[in-house]
Amino acid sequence: MSLSAATLLLPAPDAAWRVWKPRASTSAEVVDSPSQASHLAKPLIIGLPASACRTIGLILPQTESDLLEQIIVTQLERRGFKLEQDAAGKNYRWHLLGNLGGQAIVSVDLLAEPFPAALAAAHASDYTAALRLAQFPAGHVIIIEEQGDLVLAASHHGKLYHSHIFTQAPATEEALALEITLARLSLESDLGTDSITGVALIGANFDRGLMTRLSSVLDLPVRIVAELPPNTALDTRTWSKMLPAGIRAAQTASVRRGKLTRALVLGGMLYVSLAFLAFAYLHFQEQRAAKLAAEIEVTSEPAAAVRKANERWKVLAPAIEPKRYPLFLLAEINRIMPGSGIVIRDFEVKSNEIDIKGEARDAQLAFQFIEDFKKNRILSRYEWTNPRPEVKGTTAIFRAQGKLP
Repeated sequence: MSLSAATLLLPAPDAAWRVWKPRASTSAEVVDSPSQASHLAKPLIIGLPASACRTIGLILPQTESDLLEQIIVTQLERRGFKLEQDAAGKNYRWHLLGNLGGQAIVSVDLLAEPFPAALAAAHASDYTAALRLAQFPAGHVIIIEEQGDLVLAASHHGKLYHSHIFTQAPATEEALALEITLARLSLESDLGTDSITGVALIGANFDRGLMTRLSSVLDLPVRIVAELPPNTALDTRTWSKMLPAGIRAAQTASVRRGKLTRALVLGGMLYVSLAFLAFAYLHFQEQRAAKLAAEIEVTSEPAAAVRKANERWKVLAPAIEPKRYPLFLLAEINRIMPGSGIVIRDFEVKSNEIDIKGEARDAQLAFQFIEDFKKNRILSRYEWTNPRPEVKGTTAIFRAQGKLP
């Protein structure tokens, strides 16, 4: 689905919400909260302010989509975020923005926990970060006011990469200059030197004198932009559902009620028809038994071929199991590595075996590191052998070998 076919609900600088109708170039309506927008046509996508939806930029190893998501989940859980998902959707969604030097540039939207009850709208088709829907000026850090909060955001090739609230509006010039400087240093360490070419102040509350003074302090061109219009060319068809827990539960309950109603109606119809069908069913079963006997005779040989093919697929199962991919195993090892004192020098995966060579600060740390393998939910599947580390000076050289039973 393209955004040009959806109704958007986006936060205004004040506490209100702006309604963007499909294919509209300007906002034509304002409502006080998402719950008051039930009259809007579906599909309705609600763009959340940074106070209700965090956006985090990550630079990760370039790999296939499934493994990349596992790495993203690991990174977010390490930062203390609680991730949830069920059949109705998730409380997070990640976007692959591109690649840089063999690494993937990823931006993750994560709903606030607990999610503000005032923003829960059961009629919403999807939620996202409001700035995810906007057209960004290329290479610019932007400062925008969202419902009383000042938000700093940056993009990669015009797509939202990172955003965070840094103060309430209005902010002093010194606070703006300091926040932009710190953000520029951090972003250029991720996206590359000279990836930030300017600053855009979004909204009517910034004066041109501030623009000139900031440009002089930051040594970057600064401009004022009235507003960021939605990017109507954005394609959301590949997006997974990102919904708060309450709305996911309501939608799941609604689906269950629908299934139960249909089951009750069908049960009533079957009950009425049962008397009529009883005699016909017996006659049908006799005919069917004769027909099945003939079909079994005809299909016995193809069935044997299918069973043989199934056994071959079982033999291939170890080669297509994601939890045995080298990158996945390396990610698990990285999760249990201490903050310092361990260096992996060689990591090799062959069929059902893992061979790890490295150096530790001392022999005890090396032993503990291998013991942690046996407690890990993935690595504990292997039977580990670890010869006594060889101590050279202040370094213990160790080797660990794991083999699937």
